Amino acid sequence: MERRLDQLDFRLLKAFLAIYKHRHIGRAADSMGLSQPTMSMQLAKLRQIFSDALFIRGAQGMQPTRRGNELAEPIRAALTALEFAIKARQKFEPMQSRRKFIVYMSDLGQGTILRRLVARIERSAPSVWVNVVTQWDDTLADRLDDGTIDIAYGWIPQLKGRKASVLLFKETYVGLRHGGQSSTSRRSRGNEKPMPRYALAGLPGTAHQSVLERFRRHGIEPMLTVPNLSILPDAIASSGLTAIVTTHLAHSFVTKPDSNYVIVNPPFRLPVLSIRMHWSSRTYRDEGIDWLRREMMACVNEYLEARQSWRKVVPEIQAARQG
Repeated sequence: MERRLDQLDFRLLKAFLAIYKHRHIGRAADSMGLSQPTMSMQLAKLRQIFSDALFIRGAQGMQPTRRGNELAEPIRAALTALEFAIKARQKFEPMQSRRKFIVYMSDLGQGTILRRLVARIERSAPSVWVNVVTQWDDTLADRLDDGTIDIAYGWIPQLKGRKASVLLFKETYVGLRHGGQSSTSRRSRGNEKPMPRYALAGLPGTAHQSVLERFRRHGIEPMLTVPNLSILPDAIASSGLTAIVTTHLAHSFVTKPDSNYVIVNPPFRLPVLSIRMHWSSRTYRDEGIDWLRREMMACVNEYLEARQSWRKVVPEIQAARQG
């Protein structure tokens, strides 16, 4: 067995994890930039080294054997430790680097800093790649710890309590209505007074889902629900619906030239969101991730400065439109 282990190399171990993740030879090959025949050869070598089939083809794809399941976590841990050790010793030069970062951002996070981050990276690190993901099949905390994701940013309750984390700011919800339209309303159950009709985002697993659930607990079923918060203002532009959006998104539409949107109070208290940045404690010596965190923090500071100015001008704009 010792002689067989000598045949193991970095690419073979990565091939094992790719098959384990994708349960499909072709998709595993694509994820590593290999041809399908090459990936099949890698699997044949792994089977020979470990004297086990490792993966068996079934109705649900390539299913791991008992031995395959036993090997998955040790192999993942070994590769993660090696990758962190290599990155920690690498000097990061932004102008020369061609590194690819993977950043998890909720839609709240994207709305506040993504445009600024793209501009900063284009200026200071023109060959760096950033892949922004908004959904993740596996546990996000595990993917931060194994290096699959470099940084997570936004309102992410599943990462609550992590030490490698910083609170950046709080975000609130408001109502947003197009001032050129009459407010759409319905009679309340007691038939006393009209009630506004609402449009909400409600993608499961997001902050907006909790807002949608709160509306339903109050007996209010929105006329419109959409998966993404950012499309709500445009969606209600020709209607009298009131969209429930973040204060940031509302301010950005109210302050647009020739805009006719107005901010209104929501019908009851809604959650206050803690926007945080998360990373892995294993990356403290990774110059690249340190650099990216600094760039993102600079973008957050720019956003907070802009938010302060919005808070001064929005009431004046609203008064003019409603007057």
